[in-house]
This record gives sequence, C-alpha cells and structure tokens, in this order.
Amino acid sequence: MRHIISTAATGLALLYFVLFRCGPSAFAQSAVAPQNTTNTGATIWVTTTQRIKSKLYENARLSQDPILVVVVHGDASDGSPSTYHYRFAEKAAATISDAVVAAVLRPGYSDGEDTSDGMRGYTTGDNWTPEVVNAVATVLSELKDKYHPRRVILVGHSGGAAIVGNLLGLQGAAAADAALLVSCPCDVTAWRKYMRSIKGGAIWERPVRSLSPLALVDSVSASAKLWLLVGSDDQITPSALTLAYAEALRNRNIAVNVTIAPGLGHNILLEPIAMEHLKEIASTINTGR
Repeated sequence: MRHIISTAATGLALLYFVLFRCGPSAFAQSAVAPQNTTNTGATIWVTTTQRIKSKLYENARLSQDPILVVVVHGDASDGSPSTYHYRFAEKAAATISDAVVAAVLRPGYSDGEDTSDGMRGYTTGDNWTPEVVNAVATVLSELKDKYHPRRVILVGHSGGAAIVGNLLGLQGAAAADAALLVSCPCDVTAWRKYMRSIKGGAIWERPVRSLSPLALVDSVSASAKLWLLVGSDDQITPSALTLAYAEALRNRNIAVNVTIAPGLGHNILLEPIAMEHLKEIASTINTGR
C-alpha cells in the first residue's frame, strides 16, 4: 500500500510540473512574456533592383507600433561571412522592450547561408555608393510599412556607419529619429588618404563613387539625434574622423553625443558599450528627450 501511495504522489507531482512549469500557455495565454526573450531570426527578402536579405528579431513585448532598429554591418575586409550584426540584433531585441531589430545583409555580401544581390566591392570605401544607400533605404521603407513603428533608430558599424550617415544626409527627417554610428569613416576622402598612407598599393588610387557623410551633413535633419562611438585604439577608422563629423553636426545645431571608448579598437559593435548606447538612444527618443 505504501508503494502505491508513493507512486500516486509521484505521478501527481509530475503532472503538476508538466501543467504549471512546462506549459504555462495552457493556463495563462494572455500573460506577458519576459523582456529578455525574442522571436528570433525570421528572414525577409526585399527587392529593389536587387534582392536584399534581412533577419528580424522581435522582442516578446511587441506592440502594434514598436521601436524599429535597423542594423547595417561593416565591410568585412577579411572576406568572411557577415553575421556579427545578427548577434547584435538578437541581443538588442532581447534587451530593449517593444523593439523589432532588423539586421540587413548589404548588397553583394554573404552570411554563409545566403547572399544579397549586388557587388561587394574591395573594402576600399568603394561600396558606399548611391545604389547601395538606396537599397538600404528601400529595406528601411519596407520595414516601416510592415511594422508602423513609432520611432526608428539606425545603427551602422564601420562601412555600415558610412551608409547610415549617407542615408541620414539623403533622406533627412524621413530616414530615422536617431542613429548610432560606430567606428565611422565619416569623411571618405580623409579616410581613404589615411588608409593609403598605412596600406599602400594602387588600389587606393582608384576613384570611387561612394558618398561621404561629411559631405552630406548639411542635409541631415535638424531634429535628428546622433550618437557616435569609436575606440581610442581604432587603427582603421581613427577617432579624428568621428570628431570631424561631430563638429560639422554641431555647427548645424544637431544633437550629437560622442564617446571615444578607452582601450578599444575597431570591431566594437559587440562590446557592451555599444549596446548601452543603443539602450540610451531608445530610452531618449521614447520619452521625447
């Protein structure tokens, strides 16, 4: 008899665990999921003159008019697949409540599974052309139509920061409410001259059709809010390039926050400071500060 009672008790305990610990949706389908969970990695393709891939990461607390964050990766000069911005996007969606984060795979780039249409370029500042900027702008427009966001934040790293800066210059207030530019070669002419001095080679002498954020600064919306982040030890896009862009923005009375991160180099999008900046931006624009 004692064995039978023990077996029954064990069964009831297991039933309680299954129903109340493993299957809460059966009893509380309307409960709000924890903030640090996401619906991750859905793929969308947007067709401009090319097919451009993006991966979407949605915070579990997503409203009908969420914050939209769009992340643009750098040039990946070693030729490796571009995936680090996916990791940043997934973490951002888990960190920022009511945010959907889209990580754009730039034209011509591969993530190891798919490749967006277009030409990848030679990582010499030749791939930030009007066509590339317009392709990213079309992706942004499609995402706005899909999510009807109340606020839009653009995030770019390295060459992606140049593309974001160019988009802000070309579209003005229509582009975004705020942007985070990380390790930005914001003065393309000065950056190419610097790289030519440390790299050498005829490839740096070739003319390029790339747009430069510094050259477009007069068209950036006066209402835009920009955060600029660069490592103090960045040997690829030295802090002087970021500081020159920030000064040009301030000369137009555009709100800009500049951080030179001590001891950090070029590839810092996945450093905690970048995510902290994005959280600050989301909080700032969400409260209208």
